[in-house]
Amino acid sequence: QGMLLPQAFPNLPELDIDATYSPAQKVGGDLYDVFLLGEGRLGVAIADVSGKGIPASLLMAICQTNLRHFARLLNSPAEVLCALNREMSAEMREDMFITIIYAIIDTKKQTLTLARAGHELPLLIHSSDATSVVPVASEGMALGMVPSEIFDAVIADGTVPFGSGDVLLMYTDGLTESMNAEGIEFSTQRLMKAMLTLRNRSARDLNKGILETLERFTGDSRPEDDITLTTIKYR
Repeated sequence: QGMLLPQAFPNLPELDIDATYSPAQKVGGDLYDVFLLGEGRLGVAIADVSGKGIPASLLMAICQTNLRHFARLLNSPAEVLCALNREMSAEMREDMFITIIYAIIDTKKQTLTLARAGHELPLLIHSSDATSVVPVASEGMALGMVPSEIFDAVIADGTVPFGSGDVLLMYTDGLTESMNAEGIEFSTQRLMKAMLTLRNRSARDLNKGILETLERFTGDSRPEDDITLTTIKYR
């Protein structure tokens, strides 16, 4: 699994990029990907396959290959996910599904455009209001859940400004659903609070700080699920 996930990130002078993946088992079903699209644009994805073990990781590998293929052909994240849903539905067992976000960061226009298929909302801190974390909302259902015509009708692109000093965080639910010994979840609220506290750190240190905050919260409890975090800061 770790072989498929990028260890080095594209070099765009405007962006500070880091992703971290912590598997609950040896072979997991989380994915992140970051790749250049040309003309100052960056493609960013994070995904979570239902299930564990070899079937989940194989499905992830197929998903990543198809994602990169469609990302080169189509300029709209929603169109990329529509194509991906059609392609992946043929590969998936009835009981499997994939939640995914695919985003395009355009450093020339200073925008973030994304589509979301059933995944956790990405979190954004704008430099203009560094005291609040804003979830970036957009509609969409998980891949492999419904026929294409329903999937295509629901999903849509959302675009927000993304410029100097802004911070974007995408994550999988293994993070927010991690529990402490009392059975209390870490939660999106605690994640947002940690993100605010750590917002001035580099992308790498921000991710590290969030995982340290999580460890303090969960104590000796072992994570039940993979945890993936992707942070992008606009310098």
